[in-house]
Amino acid sequence: MTYFKLDRFSGIAPGVSPRLLAEQFGQISENIDFESGAIKPTLTDSASVHTLQSGAKQSIYYYREASWLEWNEDYIHALEGPIPGDSTDRLYWTGESYPKMGTAVNIVSGTAGYPDISFRLGVPAPSGAPTTSKNGTADAAQSPNEASYVYTLVTANGEEGPPSLASAVIQLTDTETVDVSTPTPSTASGNYNFGTGALKRLYRSNTGSNSTQFQFVKEDVFTATTIVDDKDGDELGEVLPSTYWIGPPDDDTSLYPDGPLQGLTNLANGVFAGFTGKRLCLSEPYLPHAWPVSYRITLAEDIVAIAGVSNGIVCLTNGRPYLVTGTDASAMSAIQLDLSQACVNKHSVVDMGDYVLYASPDGLVAASGSDNQVVTEGLISAKQWNDNFYPTTIKAFKHENTYIAFYTDGSTHGGWVFDPRASEAAISTLGRSAQLRGAYMNHDDGELYFIESNTVRKYRGGSFNRTSTWKSKKFLAPKPISMGWVSVKAEAYPVTVKVSADGTLIANYTVSYSSNVYTQVTSTPSGISNATLREPIMRLPAALGKEWEIEVSGAVTINEVCIAESMDEIRQA
Repeated sequence: MTYFKLDRFSGIAPGVSPRLLAEQFGQISENIDFESGAIKPTLTDSASVHTLQSGAKQSIYYYREASWLEWNEDYIHALEGPIPGDSTDRLYWTGESYPKMGTAVNIVSGTAGYPDISFRLGVPAPSGAPTTSKNGTADAAQSPNEASYVYTLVTANGEEGPPSLASAVIQLTDTETVDVSTPTPSTASGNYNFGTGALKRLYRSNTGSNSTQFQFVKEDVFTATTIVDDKDGDELGEVLPSTYWIGPPDDDTSLYPDGPLQGLTNLANGVFAGFTGKRLCLSEPYLPHAWPVSYRITLAEDIVAIAGVSNGIVCLTNGRPYLVTGTDASAMSAIQLDLSQACVNKHSVVDMGDYVLYASPDGLVAASGSDNQVVTEGLISAKQWNDNFYPTTIKAFKHENTYIAFYTDGSTHGGWVFDPRASEAAISTLGRSAQLRGAYMNHDDGELYFIESNTVRKYRGGSFNRTSTWKSKKFLAPKPISMGWVSVKAEAYPVTVKVSADGTLIANYTVSYSSNVYTQVTSTPSGISNATLREPIMRLPAALGKEWEIEVSGAVTINEVCIAESMDEIRQA
């Protein structure tokens, strides 16, 4: 006697023949959460939680637990500031015409449709050298020191930029003062935050000290055109810290022909990272406005996307991936990974924590630097991957430690899930009726929010189950047999069960439960009447076959399915 029982379920593996699948794998797996090993339907999405300003928005960000930010651009990367003790709620982002930043008072000012006001990330250097005019009488008893001056610009947020060119050298004693001109450069008008609270800082070389570096003299309001130096040499302050603090790559095409900084990413040590063309760019720790040229690493291929992992930054290129690692932003090094898998889509890249998942020409790749592999190898062939999983057009996100990918193909919308949590990775499909244009994973509540039309909705945030569908492998009997019974054990009903023999549908039943009675409603074959049952076990019509398949669907959790030649086998299985 023969029976086939299933009580552990996993996803699809279309690269394997339906006959050769392991028992837990299916030919169809749609709208299923496999974390428990049962066929558990996913929840519907929530109703709208926010209405956007238009249906053209493609990126969103939930800011300060109060406001949704929205952009028309589709590759916005926004990060909260890493500055300790900051009370202004700074936010930094790339993906528009140049890297930007803002604070709460600017971003959510005015009417809805945020961000309202933002500023260019970075601080310019003054365009010319200051000039000097001495006052007083030189001390004849003191040997004069050679002195030169530079000044810097400081935004209203306290961000200091690189220094001006140095003034001409003068001879100076402690009894003299110097009027130092500090003209406001024309570049200050380029959407920098030089409003109330912005400053100019004056520095002087001090050859009488152990070094000839520029040291702090004093600061004044941003509009000051002259700062008076009345300090003795031993009264000078800290050494100029911002000598190399230029801004990130921006819309200056003469300097950055590959375009502005993209893919803003944060690392564990307060460093921000981004890229343009072949260059990976790093910021000063905890100073997101400062991006020294010496902190930039040039790779052999164009960078498509980057993601931070525990041991560095994975740079995904149109060739091999790289791991950039090091303990200090000024001394990072790039290692080419032993994995010939290019990244074919920047929107496919998802940071999973210790590793990164991304779409390659041959499948879904996991890269961490130490362990790199095509995780769909053996489950999906390269042709199936490119034909049916839309690697070049998906938009992918993380949700509850799974990889969620959405696609639109003409008027067809859909998606799929890669779930690495079980001992065997599970892939299932998602039924969708509308296009998903963008999404945001909120780390505060762990939920994924997505854009549909002009609304923001929570993924799986609804109150009802979707209808899940799962179809088994082809069970092969040693000879043609007639299966007499099928059973389905679920946590609730109704459940639809379909049984096929040698590719022909022989039974299509829906079993419901109410008042301690199971009810069988028959769609196929027409010769079997509807019936009431004492348990969810249904007789199959007479049919011989060697290949047997079972398909179940419903908006309930299904724990077990079994077909057998006899009733006793069903009960003993």
